[in-house]
Amino acid sequence: GYLDPQGYRYEGADFHEYMNSGWTFPDGTRTGPSSKQAGNLDCSGYTRMVYGYHMGVPLAAGADTSGLRIPRKSRDIANHAPGVLVDRTDGSRPPAAAQLQPGDLVLFNADSGDDNPTATVDHVGIYLGRDAAGKRRFLSSRKTVNGPTMGDLGGPSLLDGTGTYATTLHTVRRI
Repeated sequence: GYLDPQGYRYEGADFHEYMNSGWTFPDGTRTGPSSKQAGNLDCSGYTRMVYGYHMGVPLAAGADTSGLRIPRKSRDIANHAPGVLVDRTDGSRPPAAAQLQPGDLVLFNADSGDDNPTATVDHVGIYLGRDAAGKRRFLSSRKTVNGPTMGDLGGPSLLDGTGTYATTLHTVRRI
């Protein structure tokens, strides 16, 4: 995919842009292919590709508060995705790790310029379970050039320890 001047993938690419194909959403909104975004995939686009495109969970064209379709942005997924809210930070504690199950959506307030722990969610991933070392791992797509990955370029994809994602876990949802 195309890279911006800093060498990062362009942000804002949904699953259909990544695949360079058009898509018609349940509300009738039709999108066309986007050659500029082909091969790029943001975090919510990745989540929508896995659960919507591959698993058939209905997708919203944009913001959607119905709870019936996966919204386009991670902050809306945190509040309005189908399924159940497993846990959410109250500002003094992170969501309960013991409740996590593989496949849960893990949503983060990972923007380093924002030090409010209950502020807007800005990243989403899919919890994988424990790795061979017993660490809790998730998979997501980030703006670093490695795209959808559990690799640690741009920050460890771990929910344990003191790294960015371990300390900024905000919401857990189960679709």
